[in-house]
Amino acid sequence: MTVNSLVLRRRAEVMLGVPRKLHDYQWEGVAFLYRSQSALLADEMGLGKTVQASVALVLLMNACKDIRRALIVAPSSLTMNWMLELEIWAPSLTVRRVHGGPRDREAFYLLPIPVLVSSYEQIRQDGLDRIPANSFDLVILDEAQRIKNRHSATALACRLLPRKIAWALSATPLENDTQDVTSILGFLDASIPSDLPPSQLSTQLETMMLRRRKAEVRSELPPVILQDLKLELTPPQKTQYDDVWESRQRAVDTSSQDTGAALLGLITRLKIICNQDIEADASSKLNALQEICYGAEEKARILVFSQFVETLKWISDRISLPSDLLIGATPADERQAVINRFKINPTPRILFISLRAGGVGLNLGEATQVVIFDRWWNPSVEMQAIYRAHRFSRKNPLHVVRFIVAHTIEERIAAILDRKENLFEDVIESPETHTRNFSVQEMMRILELSVQEISLPQNKTKDPKHHG
Repeated sequence: MTVNSLVLRRRAEVMLGVPRKLHDYQWEGVAFLYRSQSALLADEMGLGKTVQASVALVLLMNACKDIRRALIVAPSSLTMNWMLELEIWAPSLTVRRVHGGPRDREAFYLLPIPVLVSSYEQIRQDGLDRIPANSFDLVILDEAQRIKNRHSATALACRLLPRKIAWALSATPLENDTQDVTSILGFLDASIPSDLPPSQLSTQLETMMLRRRKAEVRSELPPVILQDLKLELTPPQKTQYDDVWESRQRAVDTSSQDTGAALLGLITRLKIICNQDIEADASSKLNALQEICYGAEEKARILVFSQFVETLKWISDRISLPSDLLIGATPADERQAVINRFKINPTPRILFISLRAGGVGLNLGEATQVVIFDRWWNPSVEMQAIYRAHRFSRKNPLHVVRFIVAHTIEERIAAILDRKENLFEDVIESPETHTRNFSVQEMMRILELSVQEISLPQNKTKDPKHHG
């Protein structure tokens, strides 16, 4: 299929009645997917990967008689969003969302439904034994970094999905290590080895990946104004922090967990103290957020992100502005209602979101300000959260405030995150170098513990689990 974006545009607008206009770069993305048997669309957040994939899907199914069934796999929180987008951009397709128990899901796979939307969790459960061979002609993985661990059950189930064509969508195909990217490439093409050297990885990405940045395609988009706000612990917080800090070596030595898990648990405990002292009802970050809310403009819509659900619940009870809470446990139907209230209800208003629950797939362009209450371990997750608000509909700059408590581990974590951002630029924007995991050694530097004090395991830790 050698077809250019102009031909596809005419076909979509005239034959299929695509109801809205796409930008020129989006038509280029549609053409890239349409003519690719294996494709990674890695546009920066906010450039409309879902739209491009939806239009390419309807064009391909309309033009190719041997492409009869498609499966879209997305995080569970985004399956409803895909249903809504397909209704807009591919109204001629019959689409169903997979739901129910094992037998119900198996029926969805067996029935001749042209397009199914499923979650990674469902595919992990069903991919090995409930999805028959030759079930699908095209499989699309949204937020494909979810299969970054090649050895996970989810990644294996996705690789086993029957397909003739494979597309992957991800603004952050590399989160920690080059293995993240090679795992995605392994889904797209099973012949690609998992241990590609940097030079060959670069070659593969050049042939299989399309990535555009906002600055390249929409230079008129208002900028993100990023402000790191340094804070001091309140006296109760400092007392609690110092107590834990002084006993940190003993806490690791006496832990029944392995060294990596013990270090992670200790860092997490210190991070929570930096957020709040619940017993003393004290938080310098809460005080700063209250000042932001107090000085908010009449039309303010503020997003507050944290990795800790308990922190979000605690601060939401102490903020006077009308607010809602969006976390991983929020049901799909209630999730959309929460988003609608933030977009439509009277202002000023605030929405508290856990980083993992709200960091992907949402369009919150109505936000006037974003607050990162605590730093996530991975800078790409933070940027995904920020770009939920930095959308093309914006007319004004987006003010982003990141809280950092001075003289604590938060400063050292921020330094490591800055280095990881540079690694993403090296590999994805210019794929030439290796990256490395957030290691035991790095966690020891955060805690100012030496190798001589603690016996280290040889293996590195996995990325910390989220709390939302």
